[in-house]
Amino acid sequence: MLLVACGSLPTIATNVTYCCQPGAATIATFRVEFEDMPEFLKPMLRDAASVVLSTKGVQYTEGDADAVLHMKFVNKTLQRNQEDVTAWERIAPGGGVRFIAQVVLEMTNSVTGELIWSGSMQRIHNVYEGSYMHDAPAKAAMRDALLELLVNYPGPRSSTG
Repeated sequence: MLLVACGSLPTIATNVTYCCQPGAATIATFRVEFEDMPEFLKPMLRDAASVVLSTKGVQYTEGDADAVLHMKFVNKTLQRNQEDVTAWERIAPGGGVRFIAQVVLEMTNSVTGELIWSGSMQRIHNVYEGSYMHDAPAKAAMRDALLELLVNYPGPRSSTG
């Protein structure tokens, strides 16, 4: 229920924190590792990353890979006021739970551990009783966010150099 009613809400905010080490364009394959990720998000994020990185010449694999894309889920609570800082959730207008869902991404060289690329994407969610996740809009929003995050990731090198 973490991305409930995503289809009708604004797009996902993005931030690139590092791009890119020399030789990033030589990375041909990647695999995914998740940390604290809700199970229902894993296939959506893995598929979105696979689609976007394939445009950069980097193919998804479940086996040995040149790089590891680590995706960590962070549930950031929204504070209503400074006096009530211990509560882990806040009530949205109308009685729902309000929070920021963030995914922190780091791509590292699978052999050396060197950072290749990093960034994050996040979105404010208002979750109400009886709400459900709109899969198609959520998938499109995740793909669009990853496209934005990886816009400057180097594409494949041409055969001429």
